[in-house]
Amino acid sequence: MLRLNRLRRILKDYGLTVESTGRGKHPFKVRGKVFGTDRQHTYPLKVHGKNPEISKSYLRGIVEEFNLPRDVFEKKRER
Repeated sequence: MLRLNRLRRILKDYGLTVESTGRGKHPFKVRGKVFGTDRQHTYPLKVHGKNPEISKSYLRGIVEEFNLPRDVFEKKRER
């Protein structure tokens, strides 16, 4: 699981943004180009609150929909 603010910081490196729709079942969405293509895409996030946790199933969905590296959300260990 990952907090929304951390998700925003990670996705920014890939040119993706997390936008607030402010309403409905999916108040947030990830928007941007699919990695390695010019195709625009959005992916809805069904989470509520100021800094909610994003479940692993949504993280997997983001990776698949935007063609991101599989380990993009794993914590980087400093040596």
